[in-house]
Amino acid sequence: MITHPIPHRTGRLPLRGLPGISGDRLAHALGARLDDGYHYFRNVVAGGQPAIEAVLVGPGGAWTLTRANVAGQFRKRNGHWYRWNRSTESWVPWDAAPVHQARLAGHRLELYLERAALGTTVHASLLVGPGAQIDWEADQQPGVHVYGALDALAARVARDEELTPAQVDRIVALLDPRQPLPRLATSETSG
Repeated sequence: MITHPIPHRTGRLPLRGLPGISGDRLAHALGARLDDGYHYFRNVVAGGQPAIEAVLVGPGGAWTLTRANVAGQFRKRNGHWYRWNRSTESWVPWDAAPVHQARLAGHRLELYLERAALGTTVHASLLVGPGAQIDWEADQQPGVHVYGALDALAARVARDEELTPAQVDRIVALLDPRQPLPRLATSETSG
């Protein structure tokens, strides 16, 4: 997987000696599971909107990745989100902000690609830790994929081929303007 550097708005260089600060554990983990046909971007600003935490683009499609620090059981039913309260052993209302943020990140990237005439489906994903379980009833799909294990995410990303190499190159050039544009076919003139 190719990791694109993060633009530094402050003009400072990253701290290479401190992996906890400058490194991206998600990028390292996915990089070990995906080949160089995939491109990873962090803090993508798409069309002046709030930054998207991470974007993954490759033959398996375009994916937004949002991490959530939640623990416990969460469920969507009857159009509402609930959290399991162990002390009362009952479901209580839950503000599903992490789910909404992940869904909106995917929507923002999809609109950005559409405006650039690169219309493709964007898969919004929410990454949760091992202490969280988020699910929903069959008719209550929230429009976001939820993954607790990076192996499952990498397997799903690599499962289908949704984008051609040319489409991947165009999306990468849009998301990282420092990349050279792919060569365009030249027209032959007869003369």
